[in-house]
Formats: sequence, structure tokens, C-alpha cells
Amino acid sequence: MGFRVVSRIRSILDRRGPSLACWTIVAAVLAGAAIGREPAVAIYLASFVYYGLYWYAFAWGVRSFEVFKRDAMLLKAVSVAALAFVYLQAPPDLLSLGVITLGILLNARAAAVLGIDRTYYGHELAGLPARRVTAFPYSLMSHPMIAGNVMAFGGTLLNPAFRAAWWPLAALHVLLNIGLLAMERAGPGRRPAIRLAGLVVLAATAATATMATMMAAGNHAVASRLSQETS
Repeated sequence: MGFRVVSRIRSILDRRGPSLACWTIVAAVLAGAAIGREPAVAIYLASFVYYGLYWYAFAWGVRSFEVFKRDAMLLKAVSVAALAFVYLQAPPDLLSLGVITLGILLNARAAAVLGIDRTYYGHELAGLPARRVTAFPYSLMSHPMIAGNVMAFGGTLLNPAFRAAWWPLAALHVLLNIGLLAMERAGPGRRPAIRLAGLVVLAATAATATMATMMAAGNHAVASRLSQETS
């Protein structure tokens, strides 16, 4: 009985180890942010964990493509929701909203043409046969989903109020999407280099996000002190 339980646990960890690690990190930091009343920590963490999952899957492969696909979609939804939460607190900017909308539409059209499995590295991770896609927008560019992401995230920076408070958040999204593009172009055949480069990028992202969070916390503390002095 005990042996079967241990075997079952090991089987789950083998298939879902990266998934469980991602969600454990998210839950722990969100709880810590809630206790410390520092939302910037939660925003930055929720925004970037899914890039780590993409990199891990691409660099090491996955035991269960369905588990990876599900977690990738959920973590990306969390990431977009975190950015939307802070973006929508800024006064609306029509140019910014227009560029964001175009980026989302380009990304959605590309995903619809490519198919959900291939969108999440079905060829590289699940062994789907290679297929040349020529329908729009692939008739114009080779990586329209990345282009759409860069356009959408970059479009947030056109909003002056959002840019003043959260520019590192959007800038990191843009840079990490460029990193995904470089990873995809390198391909699974260069996994050792992707593993090393990914570690460097994730470390730099963590350091930048930490500095941005500290700056946000400092600005919040200064604003609170000034509010108390004037009241």
C-alpha cells in the first residue's frame, strides 16, 4: 500500500513538478504580498512566472503536454490580468488603447490560424508534424503572435500615467517576448544554450522586478507620509 502511494506521488511529481513549483511560488508570494500589503510584489510575480514555465518546458521538455498547455494558459491569463489591473487604474488614453487592441487582435488571429496545440509548442514538445502556415498574418510575418504581444505590451507605455508608475512592468514584458522569439528561432536543437541563457534572463528579470518593487514601495511610503503631514 505504502509503495503504491509513494509511486503515485512520484508519478505526479514527474509529470507535474514544474507546474506545482510555479503555482507554489505564485501562492507563496501572493500570500506574502497580501500580509505585507505590498501589491507591487504580487503584480510583478504574477506577471512573469509564466515566462519561466515556457522556458523550462522548451529547454527541458515536458512529461505531459496537456498539463503544460493548461498551466501555460492559466498562468498567462493571470499575467494579463495583473497588468490589466494596474493599467486600468490609469486615466484612459485612446492611442494606447488602440495599439493594445491591434496587438491583441493580431495575436488572437495568429493563434486561431496556428491552432491551440501548435501555439503552445506542440511541434517542439508534443511531436506534432511540422506544418507550413501561409494564411494571414503568417503571410506577412513569421512570428505574428510575438509581434502582437510586443505591440500590446508596448502599447501600454503610450499611456503617460501608466508609464510613469509601471514602465518597468511593460518593458520587461516586451523584452521577455523578444527573448521567447530568440528561443523559438534557436529551436530545441540548441537546448544547452537555451538553458544557460534562460537562467541569465530570469535572474536579470528577478533583479529588475525586485528593484522596481522596492522603488514602488518607497514611492508609496513617501506618498503616505506626505499625506499624513498635510492632513
